[in-house]
Amino acid sequence: MRRFKVLGPVAGTALAAVLACAPLTYASAPAPNTLGGDDKGKVIKLVALLRQSASIPVNGPGLSLGDRQVGNDELFQNGQRVGSDGFVCTVTSLSPDERECEITLHLPKGDIAIQGLAPVIQSFPTEFTLAITGGTGTYRNARGFVTGTNVNSTETDLTLHLT
Repeated sequence: MRRFKVLGPVAGTALAAVLACAPLTYASAPAPNTLGGDDKGKVIKLVALLRQSASIPVNGPGLSLGDRQVGNDELFQNGQRVGSDGFVCTVTSLSPDERECEITLHLPKGDIAIQGLAPVIQSFPTEFTLAITGGTGTYRNARGFVTGTNVNSTETDLTLHLT
């Protein structure tokens, strides 16, 4: 979910998920190593590694309203590839620098839809929180939030909190 990767001269990542809050942890959270079953109360930890990304500038070099970043990542859990994602982030504010990001995680038992405003990445690591807005298959009624850390321009650590 590098969706917050570099937008031209500015770094941005998709799981663009990018930024706003530090990751949250819960002492009573269920084991984070499951991708199936009943979603409610689950915590899923993933690592997203950038596969492809492109920046689409609106007004040439420099950050402009409407600039987009599109791409996809491979998703890993405990060192095993478990899926992929696709993302699109569009710059919606220049003060502060923010993007609206839409990300879909494709996992073995269904897809999870994620959306929200994320800051444009200026440095690493960058933390973020986005909403889980739905899904398909096992995740068809998914709700909750994702916290993450853009470790560098190609790796993002994700924690999905399904409620």
